[in-house]
Amino acid sequence: MALRPSPQHGLNPSMGVCYYCHRPSNEIILAGRLPGDQEAPRQAVWHAHPCPDCEDHMKQGIILISVSDSADPTEDNPYRTGGWVVVRAEALARVLDEATTAKLLRTRWSFVPDAAWAMLGLPAPGEAAEAQGGA
Repeated sequence: MALRPSPQHGLNPSMGVCYYCHRPSNEIILAGRLPGDQEAPRQAVWHAHPCPDCEDHMKQGIILISVSDSADPTEDNPYRTGGWVVVRAEALARVLDEATTAKLLRTRWSFVPDAAWAMLGLPAPGEAAEAQGGA
C-alpha cells in the first residue's frame, strides 16, 4: 500500500494511543492524505491492538472499561467515564451468565455501562488508583 502525502500536511504524522487504556502507544502513525485533506490529530487511536501493558493485563484477567449509561456498549467507541479495572475471569464467572463469560474469555475486555459497573461493585473512577497507592 502506497502512502499518499497530503499536499498541505505532508506525511501527516500522529502519535498512536492504545484503544484500551488511552495511553500513548509509542507508535508514530504516518497518515498521509486523509479525506478532505484534514490534518491528522496529534494523538489518536488508529487500531484496536493492545499496547504491551494492556496485552499483559489481558493475560492476567479481563479489562473492564466503564461507559456512560446512555452510550451503546456495542458501539466502537462509546463515551468512557473513567473506570478501568482488570478482573480475574473466575470472579466474573461467579456473577455473569455462561455465554457472557465465554465471550469475555475470548475478547479479554468489555465496555460496562455505569449502572452495571456499580451493581458489580467495581471501584468508581479514581478509587482503583487510590486503593493501589496511585494518584
